[in-house]
Amino acid sequence: MKKLCIAIIGILGTCLLSTHANAASFDCNKATTWIEKTICTNTELSDLDEAMAKKYREDINNAANNEDSEVYRNNVIIDQKLWLTFQRNTCKDTECLIREYTEHIEEQTNYGVAWNFSDELNSSDLPRKNAFGKFSQTSQISIYNSGTQRWEDTGKAKNTVSIHSVANKPYLSIIEGVLIFTNAHTCDLGESKAIWSQNHWVINDNNQPDETLELRLYPATYKGKSHLLLKDIDDQFRWGRCGARGYFDGIVLERE
Repeated sequence: MKKLCIAIIGILGTCLLSTHANAASFDCNKATTWIEKTICTNTELSDLDEAMAKKYREDINNAANNEDSEVYRNNVIIDQKLWLTFQRNTCKDTECLIREYTEHIEEQTNYGVAWNFSDELNSSDLPRKNAFGKFSQTSQISIYNSGTQRWEDTGKAKNTVSIHSVANKPYLSIIEGVLIFTNAHTCDLGESKAIWSQNHWVINDNNQPDETLELRLYPATYKGKSHLLLKDIDDQFRWGRCGARGYFDGIVLERE
């Protein structure tokens, strides 16, 4: 990741494009990882990488027009780093990379990515040890005081998500947990069945037959420890499961 200017300094305008036939947002002559080399040698991925870089530049520039420009800019940089760490850099094949790039650029979810024949997965395709276990996050809770017309801190709460393995089915897990959002509302995941899909767990809410409600959980090493990123890109899962109580998307929990 150190090779990517976007992840370190957040200013793509200072990065020089490679002279490689398939240019990317970084210098392909210095590509060292499998992901970087794959991007540089695959025309479709190289084009997607440039489109991602363009989107990132635009988001950074748009921050200047925001009332709280510094906070907005920092959020853009953080979101980009999370996407790189948990989503793009956990891919092991081209199909996964194309999906992650496409969804990130278009800001929408391509549903139904879980493999239909999970029994035929190779050992390299299966989730690693860090994809299971107990993950948690402590956050500050605030409640709106109608008297003072202000949000007031009321203490801290601990969010916990547990991912349990299923005997003889390494591609399946049972995920349970109760999330307490910063506005004090809660949402219970119950005991949800999840299917492993390339680099993340997928929970589909089968209680909504007319809609596809999908929550993804991406495990990755972040800041030297195993973490879990929750993604509900279009917010449909939390609306269908819990209503307007909070946001799943972007929550990061650390493995205990």
